Amino acid sequence: MVSRTSRRRPLIPHSSYYFGPPPADCAYGTPPVGHIGVHHPREIIRIERDYASGEVVQFTPIYPLELEGRITPTQFLETINDINEILISAYSIRHSFVYNFFAIATLQLSTLLVASHYTKEMRRLQEKFEELNTQLYNPVGLNILWPRNVAFLFVSLDCGL
Repeated sequence: MVSRTSRRRPLIPHSSYYFGPPPADCAYGTPPVGHIGVHHPREIIRIERDYASGEVVQFTPIYPLELEGRITPTQFLETINDINEILISAYSIRHSFVYNFFAIATLQLSTLLVASHYTKEMRRLQEKFEELNTQLYNPVGLNILWPRNVAFLFVSLDCGL
């Protein structure tokens, strides 16, 4: 039988589902330490997808308590709204229809000359992530990870660096 005092948290955290208030040994409420890209984060916060609108790719704007004292709820909400706005534009049916129509009409030659709206919006989203990290999140010890690596199922925030 393992006692509670002998159990230790792993040195490299992993992203997991949120099950309630943070445990006592988490990085919640502590100042950032370490450097982004050099040290492993102390905590990883997962921002889940929002399925309230069906299969539309968007993330839930619920403010995680672990971010308290680092960024305001308004900054977090603006971040999620910006991400959701770009994702909704990327998955636009109208743009997909026009792109596919021209691709079929030109025997796929137009795809060599013109990038799809989805590709353009994904580039814009990646630039937005880089901008948010450099201007807002990295200075307070947070880092937003690119959600394409996990098929846009969630956005991970490395915190406690």
